[in-house]
Amino acid sequence: MNEDLLIKEMVEQICLSLALRGSNRDPTNRFALTILNNTVEIILKFYAASHGLLKGSEINSQEAFVSILDKIKDQNKIANHEKKDITKYHEILVEFHIKDNFMIEDNIIDEYVVLAKILLARLYDYRASKIE
Repeated sequence: MNEDLLIKEMVEQICLSLALRGSNRDPTNRFALTILNNTVEIILKFYAASHGLLKGSEINSQEAFVSILDKIKDQNKIANHEKKDITKYHEILVEFHIKDNFMIEDNIIDEYVVLAKILLARLYDYRASKIE
């Protein structure tokens, strides 16, 4: 996939997450977090694949998310606290699938969006405009 096209798609997914978050309904926040987490995962995996950070079989493994984050942190593309926060939001989504009556607050979406934008800026040198 073309990197520019991928970035455009990821920005659209981030915008969709924000639009869903704005509805102030828990089911839409859950959906927003799912979209956002999938977007972050694609951002990370595409970067890892195009920079030879992981072998093909590793990219599709369950441990790939954390492994890629570790390697990107080792490249000084993200700070340790950003890696921890991205992992935390990823785990919140895992918790959501396990627990009943699990609420996802708006601030979780907002903070994860900031981290997704940081990943786009540092990994792909892409900065969203105010319109985006």
